[in-house]
Amino acid sequence: MKPRSLLLGLLLLACAPLDAIAANSRALLIGISQYAELEGLKYADADVKTFSQVLTEFGGYRRADVTVVLNTEATKVRIMDEITKVVRASKREPLEHFILMFAGHGMPGRIEGGRTGAGGAVETNIFLAPSDASTAQSSFFSTGREVGNETFINRAWLAKQLSEIDARSIVIILDSCYSGTEAFGELFFENLGYSIRSFEYSGPQRGVRDVQKTRNLEIRESSAAGGGQKRIAYFASSREDQPSAEYDELRHGALSYCLFEEIRRARAEVYENETRNLSVDSVYSNITALFRETKVKGRSLDEFHQPVLLPIPSYAGVKDMSFLTVTGTKRKEIQTGMLEIRTDPPGLQIYVDGQRRPEITNTSLLLQEGKHLVELYMPATGYRNSFTVDITPLRTVTETIVVRGELRVASFWLQNGVKSAGPVLEVYLDGSPLGPSGSRVNNIVAGSHTLEVRFEKVSKSRRIEIRPDSPLTVNYSVIREKAPAAPRDRKNVRNVPI
Repeated sequence: MKPRSLLLGLLLLACAPLDAIAANSRALLIGISQYAELEGLKYADADVKTFSQVLTEFGGYRRADVTVVLNTEATKVRIMDEITKVVRASKREPLEHFILMFAGHGMPGRIEGGRTGAGGAVETNIFLAPSDASTAQSSFFSTGREVGNETFINRAWLAKQLSEIDARSIVIILDSCYSGTEAFGELFFENLGYSIRSFEYSGPQRGVRDVQKTRNLEIRESSAAGGGQKRIAYFASSREDQPSAEYDELRHGALSYCLFEEIRRARAEVYENETRNLSVDSVYSNITALFRETKVKGRSLDEFHQPVLLPIPSYAGVKDMSFLTVTGTKRKEIQTGMLEIRTDPPGLQIYVDGQRRPEITNTSLLLQEGKHLVELYMPATGYRNSFTVDITPLRTVTETIVVRGELRVASFWLQNGVKSAGPVLEVYLDGSPLGPSGSRVNNIVAGSHTLEVRFEKVSKSRRIEIRPDSPLTVNYSVIREKAPAAPRDRKNVRNVPI
């Protein structure tokens, strides 16, 4: 489903030690596949987990400097708390480099007014969906100018917080729907001291959204070593009017897949004792090329949605900025060791450094000496897990992984926006009875499943994601309404259903 050709952009060779390059750098990575009320996502959490492994194993980041928040832990309160922690920490000690990655659901800047009772499309301040986000009618409100939803992370708050981070360079990666929104960019620029008149696509690559006709150029400077203008590279997986997507053929979200493929190929060009700096321009150029060249069901990724780069303060000022510095994988002398992989259940596909292996678990693999990124994939449920392994010659490393998780279905009565203990629901998983709501069910194979609940004559179904390290609770609110009165039959008056 994916062609392997890639237009390699300029990659700059770095001579400094990797740990020195990543010194005084931090990352906050948020991935949500499990939602209490929204549809689950297959690969969002796995993509973020993989990126954390790239940073710590191949990018010189210390584990203590990379915060990973996944699934049910990624509530609105937790996400806001982690972001404000970075802001406060950077005020005490300015950062050289900061990376924020979010993979999960996003909301468009305009939604149909029917959801809130208004007519036509209305502007929103709703942006990113934490794991406890809700799209219930009662969750929305109107300020008169726009529609809000307090269960989401809104654009204005996020733009304000990120603009307050004191770092010489910031990389933002949003692998979510409608993430390339101009409204977020405008707020970001305003918080940095710009007055924006327009955005225009510019630069050598399609999708670079540069600022034009600015009036105030007194942008806030960073206190980090050397000072100077703060530089920000904002990568989005789609334009503001486009949903983003994840693909079983790729085992990733589109932006995450192209990013990992770019990093993998860059590392393959460099020897193990060398490092390579990936600039913002080279990363975006190669991601754009991959979107154009990678096929899903015979169509290019960029036919579905296109990646966007928002450079701050300008494309010219950001294009040479470092995105990430990585170690190489080439070796002058090749020695091998063994990796033994045991999973419950067995039969998962194995990928090593992005390449599919013919073996399936449970099995042993002969691998080249050094660090490798290993991914396990279960096609039946779409579950993907990754880990890193350090192979030493003539030794066997054993990894044992349980690929099962836990589910609980909770029910509530909902009246006038107030929840109370609800009725017992009949619960089915993939068409088979699972028992009544309220009880926990263990030993469910990880990945995507169809959850169905029944109450009286009503049935509701949705996709959920089961994870070994993240028990899932799914909430259902039951609203009992009075039956509508039968409309009266009168001459020349239509009986309109209520």
